[in-house]
Amino acid sequence: MPAQQYRVVLDTNQIISAGSKWIDGTCEIGTDNISRRILICVACSHNGLYSVDMFREYVRKLAEKHHDNDCIVNDRIVKLMALIMGAFNIVQVATRTAPIRPRDLDDEVFLLCAIDGNADYLVSDDGDLLVLAPDYPKPVIGKSQELAMVLGA
Repeated sequence: MPAQQYRVVLDTNQIISAGSKWIDGTCEIGTDNISRRILICVACSHNGLYSVDMFREYVRKLAEKHHDNDCIVNDRIVKLMALIMGAFNIVQVATRTAPIRPRDLDDEVFLLCAIDGNADYLVSDDGDLLVLAPDYPKPVIGKSQELAMVLGA
């Protein structure tokens, strides 16, 4: 367990990259997938944060990725979302726009959740969010590779 608990927001790319086969034992949890390590670490050792809009984005992107409507895949998606709902804290987002908005306005939901949830970190490998890192001292916006060590993943 890390020495300190952080408040952490995970961008959709982290959830997608973590995969879902491990959630029902279809594959080993393994340590080679950094996004999976971060997701599990945040769920077990930190205060993961999500908003209703983020949750919708997670589900939408997972459904797009697995558009074949496979029952097994859909079951894993439900289990993954249940993990997030059970282990993370929901943030009631009141802020309407980020002080400095991302180029892709779909990414703004992650910033707003991080701001209103008083997050320490926003983990993303999305260039539209990463380019904003110098403008946001808190939350620290960083790549999974950079933040995995800080989070103890």
